[in-house]
Amino acid sequence: MFRARRAPGAAIGLILLLGSVACGSLTAARTPTPTARPTARPTPTPTPPPPDTEAVTVAATGVGTWQLVTAPVAILHNVATRHGATQVVVHFTAIGSNGAPLEALDSVAVDLPPNATLPVTADCTDACNNAASATASVTVGKWVESNGISFLSSGTAYQCSGCSGHTNGNVSATLTSSIPLGGNTAVAIFAYCSDAAGGIVGGGASQLVWPGGTSTTVNVSVIVNTAPASCAVGASTGW
Repeated sequence: MFRARRAPGAAIGLILLLGSVACGSLTAARTPTPTARPTARPTPTPTPPPPDTEAVTVAATGVGTWQLVTAPVAILHNVATRHGATQVVVHFTAIGSNGAPLEALDSVAVDLPPNATLPVTADCTDACNNAASATASVTVGKWVESNGISFLSSGTAYQCSGCSGHTNGNVSATLTSSIPLGGNTAVAIFAYCSDAAGGIVGGGASQLVWPGGTSTTVNVSVIVNTAPASCAVGASTGW
């Protein structure tokens, strides 16, 4: 009995077909999946601070008189929070009891750190006799982006044994600087005194050669209209 024989050509064709399918499967399996590129994120831009208010205001004024001496007082405040005011000069005008101006005079130049408050006084003799009040305006020499040098006072005391009415007294305090100061640094010291209601009744100024370090005791002679309820001391030095 004869068996049917498969044609060699058909077998070869089947083998080639299977080989082609297998190779196609390997090729498909080896095809790499595309990698997603990360999306670039913009770098955040920092928000700039708001513009600083560069202004020195006069918070209060007053005057103390005794004999032929008049001490006008102005309380200055630096409104700026990031800038110091340097070479600030107070322009005083002493006013008589009739409201007429008596004399104009300027203070020594002072420096105010950002957001600082400083009393400033001047000394007028003869021409300001019997002044009842004073006006004050300021000019600023330069604004600088600096904290500068500030001072704190403690242990403030007023001394005037047996005094009453218009007189001169003495204010003492301990001053502490924000940074150590070298010896022979020139420092302007100011003191002012107030009554129980907070009204300014006088003041005075002094120049000090700093002994070095961060603190020293100071004494300031003041001219007052009456015995004060309290006094305060401030200071300034060049930056």
